[in-house]
Amino acid sequence: MITVAIITFVVIVLVIAVVVNNRRHENAKRRTRTSFGPEYARASAEYGGPRAADRELARRSQMYGRLRLEPISAADRDFYTTYWENLRTGFLDDPSAALSGAEQLIARLLEARGYPADDRSEQLALLSVRHGGVLANYRQALWVGERVRADSASIPTEVKREALMQYQTFLGDLLTEPDAVAPARTKGSEATL
Repeated sequence: MITVAIITFVVIVLVIAVVVNNRRHENAKRRTRTSFGPEYARASAEYGGPRAADRELARRSQMYGRLRLEPISAADRDFYTTYWENLRTGFLDDPSAALSGAEQLIARLLEARGYPADDRSEQLALLSVRHGGVLANYRQALWVGERVRADSASIPTEVKREALMQYQTFLGDLLTEPDAVAPARTKGSEATL
């Protein structure tokens, strides 16, 4: 009788452990899917379903964790903001040049932060970890930029304007990322030797 009670107890404990583990695993997957936003659906379609997407997004998160992202200084942030305003005002005179400038400005910021610059698809994958909610804007703007480079005259100005606004949304997200800007130094905060 005691043996049956012990076996029943062990089975109940094992069932509870399995249920708890499954819930923990499902909660982790739900958090991943939520944190990547629209990028989760994109990965699911691109990689052939939710399981493959989960593996890919886990890989991206792991690779993102290995990045050595550098904060930019307040002066550099002011540079990016001012340069952006110049691009926006120059859009009326030359929309194609403004789009090209926007793409170059963002590429410069990403490189300064430490995102890989040699492989755009991997760069986009890593950006999806922190910027999944707005990455579709950046992808769309890049696509329009490619079309403009191929044949600027065939792309309506309104499409170019929308692309510029998509770049702006993405740039704003990059510059407001919590660790994007180095903390300002206050007087006396420097270490003395």
